[in-house]
Amino acid sequence: MEIIEDNSTATTVQNGDSDTTFVVSTSNTTDVNFHGIVKEETANKHNPTINLVERHAITIAILIPFSIIGVLIRLGLIQLHTYQGAPVFALIYPQFVGCTIFGFCLARKWFIMERYLPLYVGLQTGLCGSITTFSSWMLLTFQDFENTPNYFRGGIYDFLAGLADIGITIGMSIVGLKFGEQLADVFMPNQKTPNKTIHKITVKSSTMKGFTLLDWVCVASGCASLVLIITLAATIQVHQRILFAIVFAPIGTLTRWQLSRFNSSMSSFPIGTFIANVCGSATLGVLFLLRNGTVYSGIKCETLIGLSDGFCGCLTTISTFTSEIIILPRRHAYKYALTSIVTGQVAMIFLVGIYSWINHGLITTCN
Repeated sequence: MEIIEDNSTATTVQNGDSDTTFVVSTSNTTDVNFHGIVKEETANKHNPTINLVERHAITIAILIPFSIIGVLIRLGLIQLHTYQGAPVFALIYPQFVGCTIFGFCLARKWFIMERYLPLYVGLQTGLCGSITTFSSWMLLTFQDFENTPNYFRGGIYDFLAGLADIGITIGMSIVGLKFGEQLADVFMPNQKTPNKTIHKITVKSSTMKGFTLLDWVCVASGCASLVLIITLAATIQVHQRILFAIVFAPIGTLTRWQLSRFNSSMSSFPIGTFIANVCGSATLGVLFLLRNGTVYSGIKCETLIGLSDGFCGCLTTISTFTSEIIILPRRHAYKYALTSIVTGQVAMIFLVGIYSWINHGLITTCN
């Protein structure tokens, strides 16, 4: 689960018979399963207490349909804004839209969680994390640094083009987060949780005992989504790149959800998000090289594109990455951002650049 703290709201994690109250640092971001708790504090009995329940089975189930919706929104926005003479690269639109929704949810985090906790996970981790993508951004930036499209420019202009990709993406993502917060103030002005509220979160086992009707709806939706997309991908012969993308999307999202538990290892560096973004970018580099260096049959080509858009696109995320940059202390934020971007570009150089330079370019065989 992605829990981005913006105040000193006390959070209790209850396992078994133990019950401890913690305060999450305002400079830290936490993702899955409420990892990232950094400071212990005695609960104030005079503060209002709200009990919440987290079940991993429900979380997994709700992430599946939200990740599918997210990747479809991303592919749709890219397709809509890909045309000759476009004023800006098409990838910026899903980045902005995903960050706007993320900012809206973040501004009303506890209000959403108090109504139904898995919904918050589905919206932030599933939907927003799948609309935005770090790996495609890294590939786009590398292509502009290298001038893969072979525009009539060179030298310093290639470098400036790559810097523009970085600056525009980070800038518009931050604008999206802030715009989402403002939308929350406009449309939900009275749904703010008092800062002194204590949220007791009980992590329960994945047994079906105690499931509510809404829990069963989530489980049914997750199972139905899996069956539907696998059936469509196996039977429909058109638009298979989209079908394969939505098949691989939940795998990428669930992997990111699991990796985010490592964000608590270093309070000043969200290592879980970093691993997801770098590994996803490296995987996309390999897939891009396969698509542009070896002749593949149609079905394999569609699979490669589906893995690129679905698995890699949903494994990596800009929305969480940008929110972490905002919340971390300035020095740590710059270190985290620069390390993530430089590592992503180095991965592209080793996986794509060296092969391209040795062979004097790439031959597109899978488009």
